[in-house]
Amino acid sequence: MPLNPLSVLMYQPADSSARRLVDIGSALPPSAASASHGTYEVLRLTPSMRLLTWRREGARFDLSCTGRIQVWAEQRLAASECADDCRTHGVSPLEQDDVAYLEAYLLARDRAWNNSDSPGKPTL
Repeated sequence: MPLNPLSVLMYQPADSSARRLVDIGSALPPSAASASHGTYEVLRLTPSMRLLTWRREGARFDLSCTGRIQVWAEQRLAASECADDCRTHGVSPLEQDDVAYLEAYLLARDRAWNNSDSPGKPTL
C-alpha cells in the first residue's frame, strides 16, 4: 500500500489535551460542532519525507506486541515510537507527526498489535 495522504476523524475530550483517532477514510463526515464533552475534527495526514524515504528503501512499518509503532529496515529496527526501543537498539525516535500518520496507515491496513490475522512480527 503506497503512503498516500489519509483523512482521519479525531476526537478531543474537553478534559484532555490528547486527541483520539476515531475513523479513517475518504468519506468522513464534516467536523461536528463543539460539544461540552469535546470536539471532533477531520484532519488530512500526509507522510513525511522521512517516511517516504524509508518506504522507497523498502522499510516495513509495523506494531510491536505492546502496540508501539516500529520501522524495520530489512531485519533491523530503524526507528520506534518507544523510547526504550530507541535506547536499547540505538535507533531514532519517530516524530509525533510520523506516529500519527503511521497509526492511521496501519489501522487502515487492518494491522493491530492484537490482531491474530496480522503477519508475524520480528522480535527484538
